[in-house]
Amino acid sequence: MTESDNNSNEKQVNKQGAGGQRPFLGLQIPAQSAPNADNILLDLKETEAWFNSLPMANVGETARQVFSTLVEFNRIEIPDLLRAKTVEKFRPPVEYITTNLQKYYVDVGLPLSSKGWKTASLARELQKELAISYKVIVERMISGDSADFDRRLLVIALHRALHYLGQTLLQSALVYSAWPEGIWREINFLYSYASQNSIHLIPVRPDDGKSGVSTTIEDIFKSLMLFASATPHRLRQSHARLLFSHLQDWSQLTTILAEDDGGTSLGRFNVDLWTDSAPMHNSLRTPLPGKRMAVLDVRELLKRLRGDFEEAPWDSRGSLQSGGPVLTRPLLRLLILAWSRPPDRRFVRTRLNFDLQVVAGLHAIHGNLQADDQAPYSTTRKALFKLEETDPPSATPRRKIAWSPGSLDNVSLAPLDTEFVNDSMFNDSQLANDSGKNPAGSLKDFVEETIPAAKEEEAVRHAVKTINESAGGYCIRWQGDDLPRIKIGELIGVESPTDRRRYGLGVIRWMAQQADQTLDLGLEVLSTRCEAAEVREPGKQSLRNRIPAHKCLVINDTDPASNATASLVMNALNLTTGIDLLLSIGGTEHLIRLTKVVEFSSAFARYHFEFVKSEEQAPADGSRPEDEFSDLWNSL
Repeated sequence: MTESDNNSNEKQVNKQGAGGQRPFLGLQIPAQSAPNADNILLDLKETEAWFNSLPMANVGETARQVFSTLVEFNRIEIPDLLRAKTVEKFRPPVEYITTNLQKYYVDVGLPLSSKGWKTASLARELQKELAISYKVIVERMISGDSADFDRRLLVIALHRALHYLGQTLLQSALVYSAWPEGIWREINFLYSYASQNSIHLIPVRPDDGKSGVSTTIEDIFKSLMLFASATPHRLRQSHARLLFSHLQDWSQLTTILAEDDGGTSLGRFNVDLWTDSAPMHNSLRTPLPGKRMAVLDVRELLKRLRGDFEEAPWDSRGSLQSGGPVLTRPLLRLLILAWSRPPDRRFVRTRLNFDLQVVAGLHAIHGNLQADDQAPYSTTRKALFKLEETDPPSATPRRKIAWSPGSLDNVSLAPLDTEFVNDSMFNDSQLANDSGKNPAGSLKDFVEETIPAAKEEEAVRHAVKTINESAGGYCIRWQGDDLPRIKIGELIGVESPTDRRRYGLGVIRWMAQQADQTLDLGLEVLSTRCEAAEVREPGKQSLRNRIPAHKCLVINDTDPASNATASLVMNALNLTTGIDLLLSIGGTEHLIRLTKVVEFSSAFARYHFEFVKSEEQAPADGSRPEDEFSDLWNSL
């Protein structure tokens, strides 16, 4: 790679003693100046004492000091070896701070509050500054400014720079922002330089004092290609973190091909190493010959994931016992689809702007559908308890700081943009597997008392504007101070423009964060009409032993005479197909049987069902309908 390969719009210059000369790789690094003679960053022992004195109990103050010092560190001239040793000291506190900041912007719903958005930006900038520290070392060494060329130090700097560029990608994905400008150019350039100089396969050990498997520059690069090609803007935040934590292991099952053999594009992604572009499926861009293009083959990984799919649980309830997050079948299925075939659009989109009145969540939709008949339900579940966030008391500095990254949470994700019914991985239609590791649930296991909202006529409707529409749904702009916070996979009720008591049912499939903290949502329409209903387990019901009923939504044909396939949408319950339930809809009760799992996620479950006759509906004397003609047969 030469200087002419770089785009002319690269920004910063960092060359000690060389003024305006451009960096060799065109990495985005700030200009540097000479430090003051008494700067503690020039003495490693003083720097270590400063780290040990950080007020670790006060995350806000620790974050302020670390961020300001790290920014200063990247903008002063420091010898390469001292810079490398010092930046390693920054890594544990930055990890500790980032983990503690995530409670303000992960799993809290979007759009984020002003504080949440600033916190997410701080977490991203911390990772970006760490990457800058290593990029400064790389630029100085390969441009000849380093006094002594240390090949081992260069490999570590390249490896660490790629690692923290990847962490920057993760922080952007967690808030559904676009990839930062120029980040993929840097990722591609760093890997290209390492591979051209045959240092991309040298293993680098993890942090000192930490156990772990050594990884190479190519391993990091393959992991980042996997992450970007998994379409993280369609993942819940906890799923994106769970995916990222598995990339190191999964990257070992992928291969960067020396050249494209022209075979099938299934399970292959390519990236143009000379551009600021993320990987894309092989069928969307024909790989160019030569070393300019890197082609990632993930077919072995797909075989592994298909095997894992058969053993994986349907939901994340097992993680409560195991103590760690688990990969669920819905999430694995989504990853298999993303890494197998290109993202295709099933319907043509039309730019059309109009207003929609919507409500978020099954409870709100159900309550508004029944607002005329009975007191509606609150739009949110009643809190069992509330914790007030307060800053912890200040603690005395400790000489030894034990940085802990914490643990990840896990939820299940609904698959996107495809029909479960037509997928071979869902032919079993059972949520409980044969091994019995995940026993089927029952309605009584999920008792949820719903309290009518006091002095509330109906759930508040919110006005949103469409950006475009297709036969399958809308792209809507989620903007406004009073809009509820939402997550991917949540149900959205769309009010009919002609009837306030009629709602269509949609589900959020993807998010995209805009520059002004506005969200663009991909809303797939499940049905243009749904009805409010309740289900309960069959059984005798008395005033003293009342079987709890659970709110649900019914879509498609619900006429018992037609016995057509209908769908039941309810809170995510682990119910086995084949069980019978009593469905109360329109003032009457029907006995139904769940026949197939259509969709299952952490937000809702959708089942196909059919109407069946109860014992009460059969003739009391045990006769069959054709018995009234028994005296006719012999006379015919």
